[in-house]
Amino acid sequence: PMLLKVITPISAQDTGGSLHDRLAQMGPPAVLQAVAGLAAGTLQGEVQDDSLATYAHKLNKDEARLDWNRPAIELERLIRAFNPWPICHSTLNGEAVKVLAASLSTASGAPGEILDASKDGLIVACGEQALCLTRLQLPGGKALNFSDLFNSRRDKFASGTVLGQ
Repeated sequence: PMLLKVITPISAQDTGGSLHDRLAQMGPPAVLQAVAGLAAGTLQGEVQDDSLATYAHKLNKDEARLDWNRPAIELERLIRAFNPWPICHSTLNGEAVKVLAASLSTASGAPGEILDASKDGLIVACGEQALCLTRLQLPGGKALNFSDLFNSRRDKFASGTVLGQ
C-alpha cells in the first residue's frame, strides 16, 4: 500500500529535466512527512490502482529518433520528455542533428520536409501538422537557438529539404 503520495502537474513547458528537478525538490519533504506519520501512527495505507500504473522501461537512444510520420503533438512531447537525455535526433543531409526544443505549427506538407526557415524557427512537416524547431545541435557544435543557426548556416535549411533520410 502507498503510505503517502505527492502530486505535481506537468506543464506544456516541462522537460524531462525540469520534471526531474522538481520531483527531486519534492522528495525530501515527502520522506520527512512519511517518517513523521509512521512514527505518530497516523498514516493509512492506500492500495494502488494498478490500472492507473504504467511500467517505465529504461530509455535508449533509438527511442529518441524522430519519426516525422508521427503527429506533431506526439513529437513535441517526445522532444520535451527526452531532454536532457537521450535527446531527440534526426538527420539533415546525411548528418545527425539533435532537436532540443520545438513548438507546434499549423503548417502541413510531406513528413520530414522543411517548409520554412526563419529566425523564428525551422518548420518541419509531420504526419499531422508540423513542428517549429527552435533549438538544435549540429554535429561537432553546441546546442543553439535556431535563430543563431539560421544566421550562420542558412544554406543547410533550404525549403524542400527532407529530414530523416
